[in-house]
Amino acid sequence: MWDRRSFAVAMPAEEVRSTHQDTLLGNVWHLVNPLLTVAVYYLVFAVFLKANRGIDNYLLWLTVGVFTFGLTTRSVLAGATSITANVGLMRAMRFPRALLPVSTVLGRLLTFGFELLAIGFVAVITGQGLSRRTLLLPLVLVIHTGFNMGAAFVAARLNDSYRDVQQLIPFVFRLLMYVSGVMFPVRQYVDSANTPGFIRRAISLNPMVQLLDLYRWVFLGTPVDLLRTAELVGITAVVLIFGFRFFRVRELMYGRA
Repeated sequence: MWDRRSFAVAMPAEEVRSTHQDTLLGNVWHLVNPLLTVAVYYLVFAVFLKANRGIDNYLLWLTVGVFTFGLTTRSVLAGATSITANVGLMRAMRFPRALLPVSTVLGRLLTFGFELLAIGFVAVITGQGLSRRTLLLPLVLVIHTGFNMGAAFVAARLNDSYRDVQQLIPFVFRLLMYVSGVMFPVRQYVDSANTPGFIRRAISLNPMVQLLDLYRWVFLGTPVDLLRTAELVGITAVVLIFGFRFFRVRELMYGRA
């Protein structure tokens, strides 16, 4: 895989370049699309549902949640189709099949760069600004990418065996969005004595909750729990190692169906 690393980088770079080449605004859509998405969520949850109560700078808080959760959603969904969409390529060339999920995750990470620019823009216009905490953003991205890559490996193998998986993933992430604190804080349910213990534990172990907390700490300075951050690193390592090994078991079978 290391010898073919240029292949894993060239594919997503070309995909990003060509995504909107036939449109008037071109790659500007990489910025416009996420900003329009945030505008819709802000209208619904802040203006209509008043979910912004008790949250300072809700616009930036929401922007960070929507973009970072969207990165995982797109990475796992693209990883699920990385094998089934490249059967012809696999039959024409010999290369480690694991490079396909890797390249799709890297491609979504490249487009996330545009969204990070949008987050920075929102931080500036809302008066939050950028602090020295942003220097630790690459470390957060490494953790996030490791988790996304492990989940993409699992999704790729499952979807190769059962093509229904790619249809189910959007529904799973739509449900996960509401229990990950993307649009409203879920910590209040963790800290509430009225919430059953298993629900509190499930929320606290949800890696997306911890990831969103880290990104919000970087851009907003909201508090993070060091123990839960350590749990996130452990979960990420387990997901990445298990996902890779789970995918590699069928290495010789991909592209033969």
